[in-house]
Amino acid sequence: MSDGTDRRVDIAVALFLIVVCAIGLFETRSLPPGTFEPLGSAPVPQAVAGLIILLCLVVIVRALRRPPAEPDGLERSWLDAGAVILFTLAYAAAMHFRLASFAILTTAFLTVCIGALVRFRPKSMPVVLIVALATGFGCQYVFTRVFIVDLPGL
Repeated sequence: MSDGTDRRVDIAVALFLIVVCAIGLFETRSLPPGTFEPLGSAPVPQAVAGLIILLCLVVIVRALRRPPAEPDGLERSWLDAGAVILFTLAYAAAMHFRLASFAILTTAFLTVCIGALVRFRPKSMPVVLIVALATGFGCQYVFTRVFIVDLPGL
C-alpha cells in the first residue's frame, strides 16, 4: 500500500540524515569525559545518531520495496523534502550560533517542519504544537536532568 510519497524523496532525505548523523558520530568521538558520570557527554548523541541511521536504513529498504509514485505528487514531495532539509540546516545553524535555548529552538523547528508537512491545516496545528512543545521541553528536561548532558543554547 502506497502512502503517496515518492520513494526517491524518502531515500534522498534518509541519505541526507545518515550523512548528518555520520558527521555527528565523527564529531563526538573526541568529547571529554563528563564531570558527573563516567560515560561522558558522547554516548547519548552517539546512540541517538546510531538509532537515526538504523531507522533511515529501514526507510530506505521500505522505499526500495515500494513501487514508484505516480507523477501527480512528485513536485510536492520534492518541495517537502527540500523544505525539511532547509529547516534542518536553519535549526542546526540556530543551535550553533546559540540564538535561543535548546527547548525553544527544538519546539520552533518541529512546529515549522511538521506544520509544513501537514500544510499548516488548522485542524492539525493544535496537535503539532502539543507534540512540538512536549518534544522540545521534554527532551531538554530529560537530557539535562536525567542524562546530565550539556545542550547547546543560551
